[in-house]
Amino acid sequence: LLARNYNWMNQNSETAPHRITLKLRQWAKQYGPGMRVLRQLNTLNPVGFYLLYPTDSDSDVNFFSAPSKGLHLSTLTEVDPFQMATPGDPNCVSVYVRSWMIDPLYWDQYQIPFLIDTQETLRHMQQDFPNLCDLHTVVIHPLYEKMGAMLGFQKTSLDATSSMYWMYRPLDRFLALDLPALESGPTK
Repeated sequence: LLARNYNWMNQNSETAPHRITLKLRQWAKQYGPGMRVLRQLNTLNPVGFYLLYPTDSDSDVNFFSAPSKGLHLSTLTEVDPFQMATPGDPNCVSVYVRSWMIDPLYWDQYQIPFLIDTQETLRHMQQDFPNLCDLHTVVIHPLYEKMGAMLGFQKTSLDATSSMYWMYRPLDRFLALDLPALESGPTK
């Protein structure tokens, strides 16, 4: 699922899946609770994934630079511009939504339940990082742009070399969203 999503950005499709696997394992060792996988009931194949990355305060400056510099899974650069905070770090205030995706076949059925799961995960992360207050993400696909706008994220830094841009949402406002109401649609 991840390799398919990121391969369009990387011409070397043979190294992307291996690289993604290595990075995810490394990040899981550092802070596994920020990773969640949505699986089919009958096959257990992944159909959705997200990675909520608690960001070390020294890396927060990257949220104000070109978004393409914040990508790491889809590039061949060895140095990750973002460092992960360690649980209990009082200076960790930001979560980088490094990945949030659902297979298009499952989008309509699982978008809202997976967003609700995201809220729950963020609430648990606040126990490990008590000063979390910011959510940042890079938009690389139009489908996620619509979702970000629906959730109240706002564009911040643009990238002059591509169509990517950063989006921001205060954490408390994201957690206050009544997502089940969004699933039901507008009332008349």
